[in-house]
Amino acid sequence: MKSRQSRITHVPLARWLTIEFTGLVILSLLWSLHSPLAGYSAFIGGLIFIVPNAWFVRRVYRYEGARQMRLMVGNLFRAESTKIALTAVFFAAVFTLMEPVYVPALLFTFAVMVVAGGALRWLIRPQPWR
Repeated sequence: MKSRQSRITHVPLARWLTIEFTGLVILSLLWSLHSPLAGYSAFIGGLIFIVPNAWFVRRVYRYEGARQMRLMVGNLFRAESTKIALTAVFFAAVFTLMEPVYVPALLFTFAVMVVAGGALRWLIRPQPWR
């Protein structure tokens, strides 16, 4: 009998970020039917989600394999706290530095991106490394 070898899996991050960014562009275009300010605010709201999330993914999935587990877990906690801090800083910057902002579009798009990001985690499964 052949023994099963475990394979290192990788998450298709480029596809994941492409889907999130495509969804952001579609939402922004839909909001721009309401007004150009709403479309711009929706785009900023989506970027407030995507940029910290991309930074988190880059930091966490830098290490792979059982030998790197200690580094991966350490990076997980640091990256998550930094992601939350970046999100808070981006929201603070938008509300203080951007004068005309359409808040419903900004917050709705951010909320939709959070839900879509959670759904993508279930829909896109890690692929075996070949």
